[in-house]
Amino acid sequence: MELTRAVGENIKRIRKTKKLSMERLAAESGVSRSMLGQIERGEANPSVAILGKLASALKVPAEVLLENDDFQTLQLVRELDTRPKRLDGGKAVLRPSFPYDDTTRQETYFLDLYISARYAPEPSVPGCVCHATVLSGTVSLTADGEAFQLLERDALRFAADRPYEFTNMTNSTARLLLSYRYLK
Repeated sequence: MELTRAVGENIKRIRKTKKLSMERLAAESGVSRSMLGQIERGEANPSVAILGKLASALKVPAEVLLENDDFQTLQLVRELDTRPKRLDGGKAVLRPSFPYDDTTRQETYFLDLYISARYAPEPSVPGCVCHATVLSGTVSLTADGEAFQLLERDALRFAADRPYEFTNMTNSTARLLLSYRYLK
């Protein structure tokens, strides 16, 4: 989203959250009502001084007015549009579900483990947490030096910034959903 429009939307959202009318915010900030209207509609690019006045009147840090995350609430990812990685001699398939998103700081994958497959990725960046949910089959998960047997619909959260591995324990394909969250 264009920064001028994002600033206007942020001001309007915060103003409404605080139940302030445009007239009241204009009076408390010293910014004219017509200028405030232009800013909220994304028609005017406010100076740093005006942003400071508005932030002070709204009682928020000025950087909050500049946030522009471009987060889209709806996002469709089709399986045909993703590229799977074949691992463990082709016995494991890792397919992106949702790519990494800066706003949510997470990404998700489907993991298919065929008979006797093992998936042991390199540890992730510090502060990374994984939520693993078994969709079908039985999987052995070793994390933090402990081994867990996960059955269908079992889920386990663990630190993904340390060594971990999944092993299929059945004579059929085991399927998992892996959600990685990168903490700040």
